[in-house]
Amino acid sequence: MLKNFEYKYPFETLSRIESKVSVSRLANGEEAERFAFTAKPSFMIEGGMTAAETGTALHHVMQYISFEDGINVESEIETLKEWRYITEAEADAVSIPAISKFFESDIFKAIKRSSDVRREMRFLTEVPVTDIDPEADVPKGTGVLIQGAVDLCFTENDSVTVLDFKTDRVDDMKTLKDRYFEQLSIYSKACEKIFALPVKKRIVYSFHLSDYIVF
Repeated sequence: MLKNFEYKYPFETLSRIESKVSVSRLANGEEAERFAFTAKPSFMIEGGMTAAETGTALHHVMQYISFEDGINVESEIETLKEWRYITEAEADAVSIPAISKFFESDIFKAIKRSSDVRREMRFLTEVPVTDIDPEADVPKGTGVLIQGAVDLCFTENDSVTVLDFKTDRVDDMKTLKDRYFEQLSIYSKACEKIFALPVKKRIVYSFHLSDYIVF
């Protein structure tokens, strides 16, 4: 009986990893935990929205806004509000100048040249457990299902470019690259399966800095 109590499950890591997890939880678990204790309630934030809610509002706008040339961002946001794609609070929370600068960027020009552009592309894919926990002691080939949504991806020159929008208030782009490298790596694996093409570019676009980094 003593041996039964002393028995240690050889693949304990598997019991700690859920069978299906989200990319955002994997990439930003530490960030999410920190904000859970430090974020102010909505009523204490200017405009009534937290930083996370403002980020969600921006993502909603970028999901539905027209990508036609020469759009008026302010008018487009009003239209999205009228058609209830976004709420009035979301419309008030986003920065029109910041969004306008995106439409003036080289990235947007590349998107316009692409014949296959997908926004908020949802996916469910399997990745090796060791991609999540490199030190996991599990049988070779053991996988876990990952669910997520790519903000935007598009094809160019027989390859795929993955684009992720961020609203984090940071001082430089390298901080965003380091913070979200794992997240975009998982996005890339999902896109390669869906498009059957290699991902050659991963881009993080910062609406706070109106800048981007490619890796």
